[in-house]
Amino acid sequence: MVQQDYAQAHEASLRELHKQLFGEVLEHVTSTHDTLNRALQLIPHQVFKQAYQDWISALLRWDDETRQICIDGKTMRGVKKLSPNTESHIVSAYNPHLHLVISVDAVPIKCNELESIRRLLGELDVTNALITLDTLGCQRQVADQILQVGGNYLVQVKSNQPTLLQEIEDSFPQTGKGCTLYKEEDLGHGCIETRQMKSLVLTSEMQEDSYAFKDWAGIKSIHQLTHQRYDKRSGKETCEVSYYISSLQDSKRVFRAIRDHWKIENQLHYMLDVYLGEDGWSKRAGEAAKNMELLAKIDLFILQRLKAKLGKSIPRVQMLLAKLTPMQLFNLEL
Repeated sequence: MVQQDYAQAHEASLRELHKQLFGEVLEHVTSTHDTLNRALQLIPHQVFKQAYQDWISALLRWDDETRQICIDGKTMRGVKKLSPNTESHIVSAYNPHLHLVISVDAVPIKCNELESIRRLLGELDVTNALITLDTLGCQRQVADQILQVGGNYLVQVKSNQPTLLQEIEDSFPQTGKGCTLYKEEDLGHGCIETRQMKSLVLTSEMQEDSYAFKDWAGIKSIHQLTHQRYDKRSGKETCEVSYYISSLQDSKRVFRAIRDHWKIENQLHYMLDVYLGEDGWSKRAGEAAKNMELLAKIDLFILQRLKAKLGKSIPRVQMLLAKLTPMQLFNLEL
């Protein structure tokens, strides 16, 4: 059922709901796509974002173990690039335990993502939170800022920091002696996935003698994660090794946080495309595109809450919601 069909089918209910909420009679119930786009364009994105943050403030119930903020970006592929400065890349701050986007920031292209990361760190309360970032956020000024605002960091290290990466690789003994080891194995979808992490807590001597660690404020541990995947049907086996630095010494928490960080990819970005078809949307640039993108994240959050509450898949939840009246949707408890 498309949006306009739903409005026509429930016109009387929509009029009654509008009268209860605003005390006036609604003249027009259905709207064209262009009308909705113009309405979204008229709402300043910063105002809408602030209203969203006020709404979710009551939902943020976390403790020391779940106070994690994953930061990563995704390009809105359906946005019309009217100029090189069109803000079509959205960086999200996401809590993987609540499946909740805490804030967003828009930039023209992916290479500007670092600017967004620093703005988000400046506007959010990250006190005692663990901020997890991929390699694009592996910058000394980002680590400094996280510590200054009272948080901790866990950052993936790749070739964009060659000296740091080399020292991490050199620091891990081949035997694993002196390392803390964690290992887990998952079975599913015809594959066996094994993750093993070696962790080293850096002593004061190791930092003093280092040629890279000493340049990173607050660094306390380094980590090597080996991810092996075996496909039982094809017999194909892959192995990937990745490296991380952190201001935490708790390697068990780091191990969990690395796994949880990728939920921003497979439980946010992936689901926005698969269940809401975000990449297929044809959106104009400007406030309308950014507001629509935030609305999609609200929609996905509601779907995930109902999925957990009802024990149904997201497609089944979507089918159930399509059968409810506007009043039933308004009174729905998450």
